[in-house]
Amino acid sequence: MQYKIYTVPIVGGDEETERLNRFLRANKIVKVDKEFVVLGESAGWSFCVQYLLPVPTSVAGDRKVKVDYKDVLSAEQFAVFSRLRKCRKAIADEDAIPAFAVFVDSELAEMSKLREITEKTMLEIDGVGEQRVRKFAGRIMEKMHETDGKPDTTDS
Repeated sequence: MQYKIYTVPIVGGDEETERLNRFLRANKIVKVDKEFVVLGESAGWSFCVQYLLPVPTSVAGDRKVKVDYKDVLSAEQFAVFSRLRKCRKAIADEDAIPAFAVFVDSELAEMSKLREITEKTMLEIDGVGEQRVRKFAGRIMEKMHETDGKPDTTDS
């Protein structure tokens, strides 16, 4: 997770406001904290923006090249990612649906980067909506809890 700080003066802060808004539109934002600050005779808002770095994908023609998440994620994150994939496969098998209908790999990769996986943090991931969170989040978290400490023996 990355952090970026913006300070927008109360008077004449249009340019900095636009810079902040461009950044917010262009990135996957996790959280924004704001504080009113007074520095000498000037005042403004200070924003601390938490955001996720994009997961790199490359495109060859019209075909996406598969991302090797072992190269993209840290060892700890990849271990969580592998467990999430195992849980996703179990849910997909139970519901007789394709695994990608539960969550796609890029969403699982973003989940693996979270400090804590909750319904709220899942909703902060680009592409994850309330319907899938309502349907699958509880089961993913339950299965993750069941697999805590157990070695991952699947490659799903």
